Amino acid sequence: MSRIFISYRREDSIAYAGRLHDNLAAHFGVDRVFMDLGQIKAGDDFTRVLADQIAACDIVVAVIGPHWLDASNAQGRRLAQADDFVRYELASALAQGKRLIPVLVGGARMPASSDLPATIAELARRQAHELDDHRFQLDLDALIRQIERRPSLLAQFAGMARAERAYRWQQPALVGIALTMVLFAWVQLFDALGIDARLASYTMAIGDQLAPPAVSDRIAIVGFSEASEARLGRPGPAWRRAHAQIIDRLSEAGAKLIVFDVFFERTTAADEDFLAAIGRARERGTRVIVGVRRLLDSQPAMLPGLPALVDGGLLCLGGRLGYASLAPLAVVKAGRDATAGDPPALAGRRSLIAISALAAGGQLAVVDAQHQQLTLVGAGAQTLWQGALQPVGRQLEASGQASRDCPLLAEDDLVATMLIRLAPAAAWRTGQARYDYEQFTSSTAAVGDIHLADRIVLVGDARQEGDQFLVRRGLASEWRAGVELHAEVLNNLLQGIHVRQLNPLAQFVVMLAFAAAGGWLRRVCADLRRYWRVMLLGGAIVAYLAATVPAYTQYGLLLNPAYPLGALFLAYYLFGRMVSSSEPDRVG
Repeated sequence: MSRIFISYRREDSIAYAGRLHDNLAAHFGVDRVFMDLGQIKAGDDFTRVLADQIAACDIVVAVIGPHWLDASNAQGRRLAQADDFVRYELASALAQGKRLIPVLVGGARMPASSDLPATIAELARRQAHELDDHRFQLDLDALIRQIERRPSLLAQFAGMARAERAYRWQQPALVGIALTMVLFAWVQLFDALGIDARLASYTMAIGDQLAPPAVSDRIAIVGFSEASEARLGRPGPAWRRAHAQIIDRLSEAGAKLIVFDVFFERTTAADEDFLAAIGRARERGTRVIVGVRRLLDSQPAMLPGLPALVDGGLLCLGGRLGYASLAPLAVVKAGRDATAGDPPALAGRRSLIAISALAAGGQLAVVDAQHQQLTLVGAGAQTLWQGALQPVGRQLEASGQASRDCPLLAEDDLVATMLIRLAPAAAWRTGQARYDYEQFTSSTAAVGDIHLADRIVLVGDARQEGDQFLVRRGLASEWRAGVELHAEVLNNLLQGIHVRQLNPLAQFVVMLAFAAAGGWLRRVCADLRRYWRVMLLGGAIVAYLAATVPAYTQYGLLLNPAYPLGALFLAYYLFGRMVSSSEPDRVG
């Protein structure tokens, strides 16, 4: 609370000064307001008392009446005399940097600096306050507000009106911010800037490092090696007889399912042996799945006689999102002949399931035309996976990289794509999860000690210079073989791992919540110092980023921070502008 010193000249304004003292003392307290009349005891050194009071005060009120400047005695004008106490009080206040408020009474006007001694010439530059006899109480209230640095009533009313307008706009503003961020998410604005995919990939990378998904012991990989390439040449149709041999060995070892990450289109002299080996495997109870790279006359392109013995599945891995691979589980092909009553978007179309989805037990792809969704159905009408259908062009464009080796995917197709949760690469390259092609096809191959009973075996190219995909894990990156990624997709499906993003309604609710949080941080915490507001804002960001990892690892929910944090920052900024525009003008 301020301590106030009242300076006045007795022959000029003692009545005004006394009235002012009484009112200020009633408001601030008698012990907070000093006036020499009646407050200096008999016998005190009044010069020392004045000096002590000025030193102890915060504000000096200089009461200036009509004769304040020209007051004289026998020696001349009082202000020109060095021992004038009014001059001494004001000079001391200015020298000590006190807040000096000139108060004009009785119709007085502020003196010019040229009319004042050099020691108090600065007084002329101080903003004065007038006390008019006809509106004394109103002027007194305004003076008290200025002493307390409170806004005037007019400014306060104007501020309240602006605050009321800002309040009325709060809820529409929050909804507008949330809708704006949902629109940005829909058009993938941040993905175009590389922010969306990068943040999502960091969430997945951290989550997969902290809580990597387990690898199912039902899956095994048989990878082509450089040793097989040296013996058989580059992988291709020339390996057909070796493939027949591996089918025999794997089926004899009790494999439940053999999945080739390979397509078989060209005929060779060894095709009869190859088809015969598949027939023997079926007799032993082993099912064979092969890859399909393209269609001929709306049918999978395969060797003659092969479609009757095997299931053909989509071979493509699609593109990549950040560090995570996008795996098409099924593609709905564009058809030429529309059937009456079919929805235009899906008229005359047929679907093709991926090899990994077939290996997981997928038997039928059910398309929901109204909601543009696909459901992968297994044995007993069990739902293995359900997700959105998107145009191939849009999906591969959003992924950042389209596969150049998949002519089966065309721009008019619709594709159901899953995000793959990746196990550590070592999990697929050691122990009973990984075998070499040479272990089954060389002249010295022996499979007696290899346990493959009831297992799903994926056969594919694992050479370092073969079918490799660059996988980004946060700031690092590594190469994964295509057959390993197919194994990852199969592993996800077998264990019910389904990474999904929020639906539009949930996205809107999250954006609205973050917009509200940004507005709350800026409006409710407006009186906090900027340092603390920044700390609160930073804490909210860190808390959300930390929550994205368990949401991903425990619930398979990929929360992309770009859009909610965008809503938080936008609301914080806009509500900050509202706060600044609704704050009343400050005095002093």
